[in-house]
Amino acid sequence: MKYSREYILRRAFDVFMNRGYDSTSISVLQEELNMSRGAMYRYFKNKEELFFAVIDAYFFRLFDKLLKNIDKQLSLEELIAVIYRRQKLHLNAFSRAGVTHTFFLNYTALIIQAAKYYPNFLERFRVINSKLLETWRNALKNSIDHNEIRSDINIDIMSILFNNACMKESSDRYCEEGSSFVVNVFHDIERRKEVLDYLYSLIKI
Repeated sequence: MKYSREYILRRAFDVFMNRGYDSTSISVLQEELNMSRGAMYRYFKNKEELFFAVIDAYFFRLFDKLLKNIDKQLSLEELIAVIYRRQKLHLNAFSRAGVTHTFFLNYTALIIQAAKYYPNFLERFRVINSKLLETWRNALKNSIDHNEIRSDINIDIMSILFNNACMKESSDRYCEEGSSFVVNVFHDIERRKEVLDYLYSLIKI
């Protein structure tokens, strides 16, 4: 079989998700991926390097896509629409992959392990959060300049409120196993949009 870096990352992602970092050895990866140790080492020199690449691909890259080429001149209303569209695109991709509640729980556990084992994970996440906050600040300033929202608001506090509403779960619906979980996540994305629109309405002129 002809292997690729993308194939290894995808399969290793599944293995780390199901077994966890500590319980996944090179031998386990070889067996699950049906690869020889030599073939795997052509791409990654050890388990740690492979794990770091998995986190880059399936965590940090999601935020890179969310923030990619966002126009710094967007108004607040325009930014809300852009973020909403991009989150829905990501969710559609997860939906096509058959994401379930169990997947979500395993993914959350994987990220917790990344915070422990991935060098400077928290610092990288802090940088991402700073970029998100700066994106909201720019949009707020642009909207003030165009007299679309009130000028007496605290921009730093409002950027935190918008960022939290954008990134954190907003629905209290229980997530069930299978397709109903996907439906609930779609509802959560819609709920986030409702919260963002409501925050916007509070400061709109």
